[in-house]
Amino acid sequence: MLIKIGFDPVFFRVGQLALGWHGFFVALAVAVAVWLGLRGGKKLDLPSGPLQEVAIWALVGGVVGARLFHVLDHLSYYSSHPAEALAFWEGGIAVYGAFIGGIAGGMVTAFRNRLPVWPLLDVGAVAMLVGQAIGRLGCLYIGDAWGRPTGGHWGVVYTNPNAQLPSQLIGVPTHPYPLYEIAAVLCLLGVLWLMHRRMQAPGTLFLVVALWYAATRFGLTFFRQEAIVVWGLQEAQVVALGTGFTALALLLVRLWLGHGIGPKQQYDPIRTGPLQTK
Repeated sequence: MLIKIGFDPVFFRVGQLALGWHGFFVALAVAVAVWLGLRGGKKLDLPSGPLQEVAIWALVGGVVGARLFHVLDHLSYYSSHPAEALAFWEGGIAVYGAFIGGIAGGMVTAFRNRLPVWPLLDVGAVAMLVGQAIGRLGCLYIGDAWGRPTGGHWGVVYTNPNAQLPSQLIGVPTHPYPLYEIAAVLCLLGVLWLMHRRMQAPGTLFLVVALWYAATRFGLTFFRQEAIVVWGLQEAQVVALGTGFTALALLLVRLWLGHGIGPKQQYDPIRTGPLQTK
């Protein structure tokens, strides 16, 4: 089955001002993620001022990290086109960069305001997953985060010459990588919804999300077509190995210390509120 996409990446332009599908869905993803994060933080009975400051700096860190990772992954191009390095609204962001930058910005601000970091990470993990699923729709529409050619009569075919994937792939069936990742994220959210009452200690949900996403991203990236950086792996796979092993180590330590998964509850990391313990 072939899915043909002929959208122009830019659907509104006035002079030098342009609004594209990628920018629209990224803005929508950010708005929803921030709303979910603030909503969850309020249910933790945290002060609104410091909580909003955490959200702002998490957003700033996410934007910077997303664009920085993308530029580093395509350094040969941006070294010849330095003026385009900041034009993230035209497409070209790295989800892992957004996660790492957003987490770093939020954690530093939370520490500075003496807010509980692990519960906030749980809230942020769910918010980021929902935002990612929305944002990947923008990638799908414009051909960003393209997949390898399928070599068959199935896949997604971009017909618009302005699509963001390489020109030699215009009209060629490729793996619909954004759809793969959306499906993986929705699957993870479903598992979390079923298992969240067994996530006993603050931070467990975040570490499970980090570990799951690292594993799925490592596997799904084999359907991508990006530059090889080391050991025959792409940049996202190298980052996935680092974050995955780190999350696994922290999760095992917390399980060993008795702060892991079990039937007794201290708080609900999905609904983000206190639970009665027995």
